[in-house]
Amino acid sequence: MSNTSSLYLFSIVSSLCLLFGLNFLFRKGKLVVAKILAIQFLILTYCMVAAYFLLPQNIIETPYFFRTLAPIFYTLPPLNFLFLFYLLYPKAKFKWIYLFFFLPFVLQLMENTPFYLSSKETKIEEIRWMLAQGDYFAYSRRFMWFDPIYHVYAKFIMYALFYLGMVYYYIRFRSSKQNEILFQKSNFHFWVMGILVFRMLTVVYIWYTFIYTNNGKSSFITRDYLFVAEIVFHLFYLAINPKFLDVKILAENLCGVEKEDVPLTAEEEVRLSALAAKVEEYFITTEVFLNSQLTAELLGSLTGHPHRMIGHAIKHTHGISFRDYLNNYRITYIEEKLSDPAYLAKSSIETIAEASGFGSRQSFYTAFRKAKGCTPKEYFSSKMG
Repeated sequence: MSNTSSLYLFSIVSSLCLLFGLNFLFRKGKLVVAKILAIQFLILTYCMVAAYFLLPQNIIETPYFFRTLAPIFYTLPPLNFLFLFYLLYPKAKFKWIYLFFFLPFVLQLMENTPFYLSSKETKIEEIRWMLAQGDYFAYSRRFMWFDPIYHVYAKFIMYALFYLGMVYYYIRFRSSKQNEILFQKSNFHFWVMGILVFRMLTVVYIWYTFIYTNNGKSSFITRDYLFVAEIVFHLFYLAINPKFLDVKILAENLCGVEKEDVPLTAEEEVRLSALAAKVEEYFITTEVFLNSQLTAELLGSLTGHPHRMIGHAIKHTHGISFRDYLNNYRITYIEEKLSDPAYLAKSSIETIAEASGFGSRQSFYTAFRKAKGCTPKEYFSSKMG
């Protein structure tokens, strides 16, 4: 592959990783799995950029990226583990003790700091010496504390241990009958299985290349096809499932394990029913559901009621979540508008849906299929047929 072709390939992949990473990072919501996915994509962005400048034809001209990827590979095992864990248990809170998982990354970063702070000429001298040895892991003790192969052993152990942890939580999650509905969604299960398969292949790859055959030390590795394949897998998955780019839809799909209902007192039931009636009256009189930004939090600030209490009231009275309750109002509004064929002739279903409060075409179709069991086109065609 020519240098120009390599530049185009790395530019396209790194740009997509950057866009996806920023999307998840700045989307509203407190879904931990979305933030972890954002960090992963941003790290992959840097890895792709650095990988291009570390190609043999570029490394002498741009020596600043040399040895910057080594510490980063310490972050991937815990990030993959945390991503899968919060994908399976999205309602779990992040524990700051998990930051200790990244201590090896900090240590190797500190170890390489003298090299990072050295001059460009010194970096080039070190790289030329390394290439002359014919050993990608050749190093000078003035810049590193340990032989790089020891880091490979440590990373292999980390990948293996975190992979076992991922398998453990997957089996534990799969054995729970409360979560059977999630495995009926092939897109969700495909994502989970893809993550586990790539983690397993990575463990085998590190063991075979760097430990069993020792090929990793004998030559400069120009491409890590497994690493690129994993990036492509995530990009392809999100390309065919764009709804997972919407954090709200992601949260709705990853419903997690619900807490057991606690019996309510008669007074609490009356209070919740009264609040649900107030919410219904507010919806009817103000048509606030047409606001695409409406959430339980925003409704709480508008009505002066705690948003958590509103969610409980809707769930207790109507047996559905606030999001489904809100979408049902929007769908009913659309049905009323489309009951007039002349009105439908002037506007598309998508246009009316957007005016009805759905922020995107995907969120509208997802909500409609959940409420009616079919697509809007199928539903209204049968109604007018």
